[in-house]
Amino acid sequence: MTNSYLLDVIKALHPEEREEMARLLDAPPFNRAGIIKDTAPEFSAHLLHKHEVYFQIFAEPSMVQGKLEKLMAELNKLLRSFALAQKYLSENNELQQQIDWSVWLRERGLGERSRQILMKLRTQEKKTATESLEKYRAIFLISEENHLWESTHNHFRGDLGIPNLIYDLELYYHNYRTELINRYLIQQKGPQLPDLVGVNNEEEFWQTKSVLLRISTEINSILSKSLPAFEEFQHLLHLLQNDGTALSSETLAQFYTYLRNTCTLLIDGGNLEFIPLLHEIHKDNLEQQYFTADGEMSPNAYLNLVQVATRARQTDWAKKFTEDYKGLITGGDEDQFFYRLNMAQCLFAEGKFEEASNHIPDAPSSSYYHHIARRLELKIYYELDSDLLPYKMEAFRKFIERTASKNIAPNLKTLHINFVHFLLQLSQSPRKDKKRSALLIERINSKKLVAERSWLLEKARELG
Repeated sequence: MTNSYLLDVIKALHPEEREEMARLLDAPPFNRAGIIKDTAPEFSAHLLHKHEVYFQIFAEPSMVQGKLEKLMAELNKLLRSFALAQKYLSENNELQQQIDWSVWLRERGLGERSRQILMKLRTQEKKTATESLEKYRAIFLISEENHLWESTHNHFRGDLGIPNLIYDLELYYHNYRTELINRYLIQQKGPQLPDLVGVNNEEEFWQTKSVLLRISTEINSILSKSLPAFEEFQHLLHLLQNDGTALSSETLAQFYTYLRNTCTLLIDGGNLEFIPLLHEIHKDNLEQQYFTADGEMSPNAYLNLVQVATRARQTDWAKKFTEDYKGLITGGDEDQFFYRLNMAQCLFAEGKFEEASNHIPDAPSSSYYHHIARRLELKIYYELDSDLLPYKMEAFRKFIERTASKNIAPNLKTLHINFVHFLLQLSQSPRKDKKRSALLIERINSKKLVAERSWLLEKARELG
């Protein structure tokens, strides 16, 4: 019983939901209104007169103003819920019920239960020999929920089911659109209806009709490039600041995520002047609550805001943020892993290298956060001029080359390898050598992808 499906679901219910469920099972408060049903099928106007209904329901000597109206309003809500429930729970809607149930399980933390349902549904639909719009719509909906599941449980690895989702969306879209055009063409045979003009297929036409599509297309153009141009970033920022009011808050928050990612790409590509701007965007988005959901913040956002703030030399802000938001991390931070990593970052920015080293927490080698911790550790060993630095660099380089294909994207592998490569050159360079300093600065700037670029450049300048 302790591992049963039923008990899992009951545990996932909120306390108020359990209480409501109990009330619904054992309390018919509207049975006195049955006299309305008893007038069927004629529904006599005399029998349903307000006074007649009131005295039969309440059996009181005089009417109380508003009492019948309140009961009828509540009854109307109940009947509406009943009718919708009947429609939703019909056998014809079984597929949608299963998908929605999968969503509910996923949102309540029962991810593996949700996954099992999705796999079963997809297998069933794929086995269906006959084709129909309903089949393609069902496959699309299943792929969409699978993508949301992957997004929740598969950070930083895999394709999140997006290729399959796009394929299934296109297949459903083209089938449905063609069917609608065919219906229109049939209808056109009778009345004098205008032709469906080719403008429907022109992307620019639809962009004039939709701010959402216009900004989405701009984002798509930027993300399709390995390194966006400065002007493209400015244009996207301008669009969000001026046209973003037309978007829902959820959509605007998502688009600002793309903007921040674009800014990060520019910084990684050598445009270090964007670091203060990204920090300002972070502060604005934090105020707009774009980083929080249901009062919680993802660990990635918690770490990233501090990394950018310290790179922008806003250490006091970073420390205050670390303290203010340490209790809001999604899933909790029982061993204070994320808090300690942020504090290590802040202490490093303050030049307190020994203390920063003591704050770096252990992270599983399979974890994305392992890379962050190891890079910070290498920077500390460099600052301390530690004899362990060469061995630590070599170990990290081998780790990246051995595991990168499984755990990280190719561009992230390049970021890490270039970081180790330049750190090695820095550690082997003599001090007070202006030519060596200039050469290293040139080499670092020549690479499009380098982790910790601003710090490496700072150390290269110090050589001169």
